[in-house]
Amino acid sequence: MSKSGGQLGRSAIVVGAGIGGLAAAAALAGKFGTVTMLDRDSLPEGASWRMGAGQGAHVHQLLKAGEQSLERLLPGITEDFYRAGAVDMRVGRDVKVFDFGGWMDECDVGFSVTSLSRPAYESILRRRVAALPGVTIRGETDVRRFTVEGGRCTGVELSDGMVLTADLVVDSSGMTGPLMRQLVEDGHAEYESEHIRINVAYTTARFRKPEKYRDEKIGFFFLPAPPEKHFGFILPIENDEWIISLGTRGHDAPPRDVAALKEYASKLPDPAVYDRIKDAEAVSELKTFRKGTATRRKIWEAPKWPKRLLPAGDALSSVNPTYGQGMTVTACAADALSGLLSKRAETGAGLDGLEKEYLTAAAAFAARAWGLSVNSDYVYPETEGERPSNFAMSRAVAATLRKLADEDMDFRVLRYRLVHMVDPDNVLSEGPLAIRFFTALQGSMAS
Repeated sequence: MSKSGGQLGRSAIVVGAGIGGLAAAAALAGKFGTVTMLDRDSLPEGASWRMGAGQGAHVHQLLKAGEQSLERLLPGITEDFYRAGAVDMRVGRDVKVFDFGGWMDECDVGFSVTSLSRPAYESILRRRVAALPGVTIRGETDVRRFTVEGGRCTGVELSDGMVLTADLVVDSSGMTGPLMRQLVEDGHAEYESEHIRINVAYTTARFRKPEKYRDEKIGFFFLPAPPEKHFGFILPIENDEWIISLGTRGHDAPPRDVAALKEYASKLPDPAVYDRIKDAEAVSELKTFRKGTATRRKIWEAPKWPKRLLPAGDALSSVNPTYGQGMTVTACAADALSGLLSKRAETGAGLDGLEKEYLTAAAAFAARAWGLSVNSDYVYPETEGERPSNFAMSRAVAATLRKLADEDMDFRVLRYRLVHMVDPDNVLSEGPLAIRFFTALQGSMAS
């Protein structure tokens, strides 16, 4: 049964204080007497890059569905982003997308998104979550393993040997951390993992906008079709700066010298990025990030998994970050968790069976991002491995939607809404445009 006051337990622990962990803590706050967040990093006071968020220095975009989820978890957070200098970008108008050989035509989709650096997003979330009742955030605290008794996760053991107990534990320590491996080695979990060699690398820098661009709030995404393997992104962020990431597929890497990076930008299919940064001053260190493998742990199918342990964010699934889905997927999963906890608190159902319900919801969000990103990655020969049996169909669906979006405003808006995960993934089969879409799909496959 649930505890008095609508609480489900005395304590919860969240391992990892990144975006996923912070969103999860927001979902847990108020449902437990205390929520303790643990992170091995020294957590900065402000919007500074930190070592534990290796991809944190690079371009990030919070998709609309992620923004909506964070707003439900932390009402007013979007306005906090704007107060911190986020750029308001109207989707379909301010974000220019060069996709598979051509520009996506402009339209007003009906909503905006914020554009900030990842450290700024994290700093604002950390401040808001730390202010929630019962929440404590502890940096410089290394977790050695999850403690499991009788098939139930009972807490964590720290590297100094101290054991912290909890009624519920969330693992947001990422895909490369040792905790999941340790869980398996200790005999507490069995699950299959899927790995795809995507071979992506990119270099990022921040630039101060020259005076003539100070009022501009336009961003550019370049995702050319093969055989072209170079890509790039530029977004306006806080402090009248741009953040630019330029990348390539395969085993090469983009340059880490400012002058060479500018020259690299000139090789994109359109001079938009180069024209903006050619005379701009770099205001950050250049950092390169390599993502060799997309991985998902199929814990929702696991024959053995501890009760009361919930994997979040990259601990569950980690895809090509250049598609901008990571923050949104983890925010949506946390939002779903909040709903599940609220329902259990209202009905007195307690925590038994929560991990199964949560994994079903989290897996659905992860699967959507996995399908969208991996099917795009498979188009490029630099992605290794045999293509799945449904690959041809998935590409036909994508090509049909792209063609319809070029010709028809309704499909153009729908395409952006799908990218931002605002509409459900079954909208093409069950939504109001389904008949028109399938007629066009059948026609393309017959020709």
